[in-house]
Amino acid sequence: MADPFSNPSFGVASSDNQALADAGSSLGGKLNTGASKATSEGGTKTKVFHYRYPLKRIESGSDYLAISILDYEPIGLKAVKFSEDVVKEKDQNGNLVTKTDKQGNIVYQYNLTEGKIEDIFTGSKTALQRLKDKQGKNINGFIYLPIPQNIQDVTSVTWSEESLDPLSAFGLSFGADALKNPGQAVREYFSLAKDKLGSLAANDTAKRAIIAAVSGQALGALGGNVSASSLVARATGQIFNPNTELLFNGVSLRSFSFSFNFVARSAREGQEIKQIIRTLKKSMIPTNNSNNGATSGVFIGSPKIFQLEYRKGNAPHPFLNRFQPMALTNVSINYTGSNTYATYWDGTPVHMTMQLDFQELNPLYTEDYTDDIPGVGY
Repeated sequence: MADPFSNPSFGVASSDNQALADAGSSLGGKLNTGASKATSEGGTKTKVFHYRYPLKRIESGSDYLAISILDYEPIGLKAVKFSEDVVKEKDQNGNLVTKTDKQGNIVYQYNLTEGKIEDIFTGSKTALQRLKDKQGKNINGFIYLPIPQNIQDVTSVTWSEESLDPLSAFGLSFGADALKNPGQAVREYFSLAKDKLGSLAANDTAKRAIIAAVSGQALGALGGNVSASSLVARATGQIFNPNTELLFNGVSLRSFSFSFNFVARSAREGQEIKQIIRTLKKSMIPTNNSNNGATSGVFIGSPKIFQLEYRKGNAPHPFLNRFQPMALTNVSINYTGSNTYATYWDGTPVHMTMQLDFQELNPLYTEDYTDDIPGVGY
């Protein structure tokens, strides 16, 4: 009987290379990894590896987890553009200041008044987009594991409770002036706040509240440890309507944890388990660039990154969630999975458990849910 690992066909006859290529993760269906064969880049031959557990035939209806191991692609920095607003310099009498150049031409003097950032980090590509740009050239290899028994995905964003009372809203109009002339802006703020808001008050209680709030703001500006809201409460027994609202505050990066049981049923399967564990542990840690000559010991290189995909046969799973590229943050191996130390004749533990913790490199956005993403999406 043919070795099931050397010919993991999906119910059809196929060559060794093509079958492994079909089993490889497609990075969202956009990248074709090609056959498992040696490739040459920069004169150095590299071989895309394929490890799997268990060593058995993968049928067209088999569900499994495919893990692609890839080189990390830095995000890079887009150029930050600055513009400088300048004005012609004037003397005390309001006349333009000029000078004469070597050719006798009159040229104006200028004063730099402000620098503005026009463009920073616009259009930076996500990790998935950067991997797709490589067209599979940075793929180190693949690991195929059974579908974990407890699979789930949690998508979350951050919202926070924010408030803006009427007095604070009124003061927002002074923000720009305060930067140019803080003293004058503060004086105008307290004067106008008292006059304008006070005139809107329909009764003495409201007027007292506004005056107390403005006084509290003044004391706070002078270093007093008294808040405007506490003075309003003391004076009237009321507080300003805080206009509380839940506002979007940020995105979150998803995390995933998987647990696997390894029980070697043959010496070959035991060796495959060892290679899977070794490869994952080696790929998750950084390099120290010890072979980089002059920069040896100065920098450390980023670890590999991982693209996970639930698959059914040789296609993405039609229902389960998809993944963004991820970092492997933790590998935990228990070599006594049954709480008893037992090994085969070659030293391979009889029962092992492996815990893998991943975290996505980028948050999810609505635009990620494209029409070519099947099932529940991400």
